[in-house]
Amino acid sequence: MKFREIILLIAIVIPVVLIGYLVFSQNKQVSNSEKIIYLFTEDGNVLKAVLDFLDKPSSFVYVSALDVSHKKVVEKLLELYKKGVDVRIVTEKPITQLPSKSDLSKGLHHCKFIVTENGVIFGSANFSKSGLESGLNDVIIFPGKYSQRFKKFFEDIWNDGLVKPIEGFYVSPVDEVETFVLQEISKVKKRIYVCMYAFTNKKILTLLKYKEAQGVDVKIITDSWYTTGPLKDISFSNMKIIRNIMLHHKFVIIDDTLLTGSTNYTENAFTKNVEIMYKTKLIDEYLRIFNFLWYN
Repeated sequence: MKFREIILLIAIVIPVVLIGYLVFSQNKQVSNSEKIIYLFTEDGNVLKAVLDFLDKPSSFVYVSALDVSHKKVVEKLLELYKKGVDVRIVTEKPITQLPSKSDLSKGLHHCKFIVTENGVIFGSANFSKSGLESGLNDVIIFPGKYSQRFKKFFEDIWNDGLVKPIEGFYVSPVDEVETFVLQEISKVKKRIYVCMYAFTNKKILTLLKYKEAQGVDVKIITDSWYTTGPLKDISFSNMKIIRNIMLHHKFVIIDDTLLTGSTNYTENAFTKNVEIMYKTKLIDEYLRIFNFLWYN
């Protein structure tokens, strides 16, 4: 091959390679920005993830939770508010230094999320010391395409005191969430693994007992509320009570389906409290956490 032909070939190949690399890089960035991330306090990374999430530029930060009291989270929200960011909080315990409101619905304001332009942090964790560090909780970080639906949900509560459905989620008390959970459990074929704080719903416990009798692999991890509650006499072959740390998870694995969110399986959670539940295909990380708690 002549020298001139080599130079011509290089001149053609290099731009093609560069264009391909740029397209790949752009697609990779888009892919990463659209990922759903699952985090657990058992791994010690939830507080940092929340603070990192708040550090990303956004014109608004709307917070919903029963308890917003973690010192570092409150300090970060105050910092953003002083910079002119539209910070608002709906909670059971308003923060005097920040725009905040109590939810006046008949139950607890128990749904836990932060929504910004960049996405949504959602899960079982209050934005408190127990929620983000010392207790056992899980959170999900959704990408920006979820922001608008959670922003609208928040604004309906903030402006009008109205709790409305969220596309792709199950909201108590406006959706029939208890019926939905019972239907999901009824479809089980092989296994149901429950990791649940304050597990006192008689209908669900009775159905689980029936499924266990049918040969389904039923395992339940719960907290000491169960041992003093009205359903303590309903026993299971495979049940573990966590006593030495606050178990605050609310997830259930049904075959290859995952239900998780803020909803405790209690009567009030389904009929009075403001709660949000999410259904997805089983995430291996949740099975890892369940097994970690079960065997350790």
